[in-house]
Amino acid sequence: MGRTLVLLLVVAACRSKPPQNPKQDQQVAELQKELDDTKAQLVKAQGEAEDLRKSDAAKADEASALEKKLADAVGKAGEVTTADGAVRLELVDQILFPVGEADLTDKGKEVLAKVGAALKEIDNKQIWVQGHTDDQPIIMRKPKPKPAEAKPAAPEPPPKKGAKNAKDKKPEPAAAPAPPPPAAEEKHVDAVLPFVTNWELSAARALTVVHYLQDQAKIDPTRLAAVAFSQYRPVSKNRAKNRRIEIVLYPRAKISPK
Repeated sequence: MGRTLVLLLVVAACRSKPPQNPKQDQQVAELQKELDDTKAQLVKAQGEAEDLRKSDAAKADEASALEKKLADAVGKAGEVTTADGAVRLELVDQILFPVGEADLTDKGKEVLAKVGAALKEIDNKQIWVQGHTDDQPIIMRKPKPKPAEAKPAAPEPPPKKGAKNAKDKKPEPAAAPAPPPPAAEEKHVDAVLPFVTNWELSAARALTVVHYLQDQAKIDPTRLAAVAFSQYRPVSKNRAKNRRIEIVLYPRAKISPK
């Protein structure tokens, strides 16, 4: 009886222990390793997402600070916006240039001096100056021909030998009277414009601003670029808003000579 009880206990102990299966053990080990790797990748992704969030927040703060600085510099002469990681400063053309011209006005120089001082403090941005016009074509007018100037009368030749007196000489024809000067209101009617199309005008204005930022504001020229869009990037049905200069700030790319 006692011996039978011992055998039953041994059999029960053997049955309660799972059978050994090396293949199953290997599968369990592989699944555990895969689970551990997935957990590690998840932790890494969460860390990268947090770093990206902090970076985006820092960039947003930087863009906001830059936008405020430029807005303070330009005042009511323009508008500053931020989109797609770029800060865009839009300047009114009437403040910068006379109508149809590419030479800066005194007010335009004042505005660009303040903008240039703000841009010089930010050395990690590429500066693209974009010229825009409206869709009004530039009309080329031919200048009126200048009135012919009256030629001075030729000196009277000496009398020929044998002539008895002045009565024998033939009378000289009278010189034609000089035409009257043009009226004051007609002086500037047919001025020749220096630009053939809006392409040339928008390019010249962009280059004028670039030269000012380089020569007067002392901004590194490797940061500057001039771009002309003519009339083909309108922002409004109001033509006055389409005539503009835009200064766009992008992240600065490092350029290495090859």
